[in-house]
Amino acid sequence: MVWNTILDYLSMAGAFIFMIFFFGSCVFVHELGHFLAAKWRGLHIDAFSIGFKKIWGKKINGIEYRIGWLPLGGYVELPQVDSAQEEIKAADGTVLPQAKPFDRLVTAFAGPFFNIIYGLLLGCLVWWIGIPQDSPKMREIAVASVVENSPEYTAGLRKGDKIVRINGRKFRMTWAEFAKEILLSIGEVELEVERNGKLQTVRYTPKVNPNAPGNLKYEKIAWPFFEPDIPIELYPEKGSEAEKGGIMRGDLLVSVNGLKFTDYSDFFQFITYGGAEKLIFEVKREDKIVKCEVIPFEIKNNSPEKRYLLGFNYVPQMPMTVGKLNPYMPAAKAGLRSGDIIEKWNNIAVDSIEKYMELSKANKGTEVILGIKRGNEFMEISVVPQEMRLFTVGLAIGLKDYPDPIQQFYATLDMSFKSLRGLLTTVGNMVGLTKETSSIQLRHMSGPAGIADTLFNAVHQSSIMTGIYFVVVICFALAIFNLMPLPVLDGGHIVFALIEIIFRKPVPKCIVAVLSYIFIGLLVLLMLYVSFFDLLRLAPSSLRDKFEKTEQIEK
Repeated sequence: MVWNTILDYLSMAGAFIFMIFFFGSCVFVHELGHFLAAKWRGLHIDAFSIGFKKIWGKKINGIEYRIGWLPLGGYVELPQVDSAQEEIKAADGTVLPQAKPFDRLVTAFAGPFFNIIYGLLLGCLVWWIGIPQDSPKMREIAVASVVENSPEYTAGLRKGDKIVRINGRKFRMTWAEFAKEILLSIGEVELEVERNGKLQTVRYTPKVNPNAPGNLKYEKIAWPFFEPDIPIELYPEKGSEAEKGGIMRGDLLVSVNGLKFTDYSDFFQFITYGGAEKLIFEVKREDKIVKCEVIPFEIKNNSPEKRYLLGFNYVPQMPMTVGKLNPYMPAAKAGLRSGDIIEKWNNIAVDSIEKYMELSKANKGTEVILGIKRGNEFMEISVVPQEMRLFTVGLAIGLKDYPDPIQQFYATLDMSFKSLRGLLTTVGNMVGLTKETSSIQLRHMSGPAGIADTLFNAVHQSSIMTGIYFVVVICFALAIFNLMPLPVLDGGHIVFALIEIIFRKPVPKCIVAVLSYIFIGLLVLLMLYVSFFDLLRLAPSSLRDKFEKTEQIEK
């Protein structure tokens, strides 16, 4: 137990260091691009800093090189790039001439360009090692269930339908990519489905799904109201029990002991906690159903201390709330549900997470009476913790994707374009400029806190390669955002420089100054708004629930 706690803390520390280093590296590389381009073009540079809040500095050839104690990237001071100042001065008060427009253009473009180069280089690592996927890439999606009275159900989508086209196009996507295609759509979504050998068209307008998985329910996003029947591909390890039992690489799972699975985690939990009983796998291989007999073997635990589990995750704050349940463990079998609040353990009040951990650790497999609150109802559930014995058959998750760097850049560019299109559609619909609709709102954007949290969780909850992939996305997104033709962004500097090159006359400084102040104000307001929702995402679920209820009452 102690070692598990220590390992968890070490994992969190590693994810935090990864987040700080790579988040900072994206900013640093951007500023390095500006610095090298400015030096190449002969512009005056006051300072170049690694990190923020100076703790050390040294002047070399007129440039002060600094190191800051806050390792979140860096910055470069380039007074001649500012087109809004009437009189340009260096840090020591020396009056400087305005930089030539071409030099300003090159310097401004170099920051985003270096982000793209950095992203492409890291993207090669992703291409080589691969990143985990939530599902195989599918050319058709079988519908496992549809929520009644949902937009999809009303439009005619039914269980058993096979979706073969979306918005008139064939696809090869994971489930997450397919769902993203729906929520980024404008107006109606058109699904072409195969039912009883015939093709039919289902058209509907996506709506906010209050029961979207995980934290997506708080995002008010148009997540699909139907679940896919995701094929589970099997990849036996060499010499494993699964391979000895006849399972071959690429087999598609049909059932295990007659049970069907549409979720990888449920399947592996069934194997892990199912015991040493013989398993009968039915797999699909080249359009044939093959049966394989496999006997799991126990993963030996070197710890002398036995552990007993109920089999559920909990939300790490009070009240003690049940999260996802393992359907093959005692808690789920006894009737505990996700969202139940545990108030008592054998009539002892559970008033802290530490108290729950203390009580559960002390239990050695004896019956427990849990006092739980479900909605407004209080009830007691009897459950016997199960000794933690882990089993395996030697099956690996083969779900990896190997996108090349150009594909990664295009995916980020496509997502950025569709997100911006969705935002503009939402705003246009609000002011009456269009009747088209989109579920994308400003609240779905992320600021520094949200990006850092995503990066941290990518490493802590998934893998380092997932984290690297998100760094690639951040690099490309940072470049795309900065190239937008808005004053105060690099794209704005490029536009002003191009106007001066084309018309051989600079934009009046008073106009540049006014536009800069306006857009600085708008960007500050946007950052505050976005950061509010970033912090709300980090807040306890109870606080988010209160906010959602307040918002509904106000509406």
